[in-house]
Amino acid sequence: MVRAGLKADREQRTPDFVTRRFLDIGRWTFRISILGTSNIITAEPKNVQAVLASQFNDFEMGRARKTNLKAVLGRSIFAVDGQAWHSARDVVRPIFARENIANLKMLESHVQTLFACIEKSSIDQSGWTEPVGLARLFPSLTIDSATELFLGQSTHSLPARLKGEPLQHDFHWAFERVQATLSVRMRLRSLYWVYGHKRLQESMRVLNAFVDNSLRSADIAKREIKYDFLNSLRERCTDQNEVREQVLGLLAAGRDTTASLMSWVFYCLVRNPRVFEKLRNVILEEFGPDTADTDIATRQVTFHKLKGCRYLQHVMSETLRLHSIVAFNSRMAVRDTTIPTGGGPDGTLPVFVPAGTEVNFSTHVMHRRKDLWGEDADVFRPERWETSRPGWSYVPFNGGPRICIGQQFALTEAGYVIVRMLQRYNGIEGLDVRPDQEYTHFTIVAAPGTPTRGEEAVKCRLRLATR
Repeated sequence: MVRAGLKADREQRTPDFVTRRFLDIGRWTFRISILGTSNIITAEPKNVQAVLASQFNDFEMGRARKTNLKAVLGRSIFAVDGQAWHSARDVVRPIFARENIANLKMLESHVQTLFACIEKSSIDQSGWTEPVGLARLFPSLTIDSATELFLGQSTHSLPARLKGEPLQHDFHWAFERVQATLSVRMRLRSLYWVYGHKRLQESMRVLNAFVDNSLRSADIAKREIKYDFLNSLRERCTDQNEVREQVLGLLAAGRDTTASLMSWVFYCLVRNPRVFEKLRNVILEEFGPDTADTDIATRQVTFHKLKGCRYLQHVMSETLRLHSIVAFNSRMAVRDTTIPTGGGPDGTLPVFVPAGTEVNFSTHVMHRRKDLWGEDADVFRPERWETSRPGWSYVPFNGGPRICIGQQFALTEAGYVIVRMLQRYNGIEGLDVRPDQEYTHFTIVAAPGTPTRGEEAVKCRLRLATR
């Protein structure tokens, strides 16, 4: 199972591999042993609700997963359980207050650099850009934005791309190496220690050095509101190491969740020109045309208007349904317990879960079940959200007490970038569209992939708007 899973990873077809396992077995909940560990695999909403919410105290992250994440994120909210998790959540909660999420002026400067990267080569007479890989640019945008927001000092990944400078051995490079290494180690479960220890240490030295330097710089230059984030952390953390650990956790979430969401949105838009055109018309009507004036742009595109733009929200919801950012998740039972359904001859009885058993759930599979979403479950149709109220059938940001604390941050940042992109560009042409196959670059999160590693995903041309 592990070997087949790693092979699927290399071929960038992990979601399809997991879906095929469910279909071959013919049940939405089943047991399996992986490297000597007892596992229950499920795509049942009732079971997901039990694990994440109604039986929350019966489950934790699990030893191997915690040990892996702790090596990178220490006491971050993503790497701890129990009282340590409650304390970590209290530390970072003020950072995601609405007044902080709603401040979009800083993001606009990075959007302008994104436009410059897209348009750095020649524009033809019809206004079309040269081919560009959006799935490569968006992580640079989000890490630049997140580091400036949380540390007061940007990584400047987009400006480096604009100048054609190499990104080797910088923060962005180290972050991607850590993700790739953790991805393999987490699949190895209790044998995680056999893989990538030296690589992880080398990459962590780069990340820690950048954060420590940013903390020193913030001590010297406490003059803008962005430094309030660090001050807020320092007031709640016990020592400097914990500040660094919490910052790295925030950066991991701030970079990957939003970048993957934006990449998948444009992945869907290049394949659905009707939706692109409809969304652009809605955006022009509700937000107006493109402007290079930062003040005008941030007055036009506000937090409240983004949240109130129903079709934009429907497009993001439908994208997250078909392309879960965290396509698979798990919890380990800390005591003997049960989950509500999946047992018995017809799969409707409760399932006994002994202490130490991992319950793995696939949002990717659950979000595409035709018995839950209809016969068009595999179709990208944002209009379904005009009436759909899916409950626990839809958990793109998890649920229960550990629901993603940065959910609104991710949706606001992604929504802002989507609006600004469609204000500026009135056409999009996909250059890597393969209707017969979906490729997924799967590390800690799932992002669009390509059949050949090294190719740029969501490769397209964009046409500058004339209105």
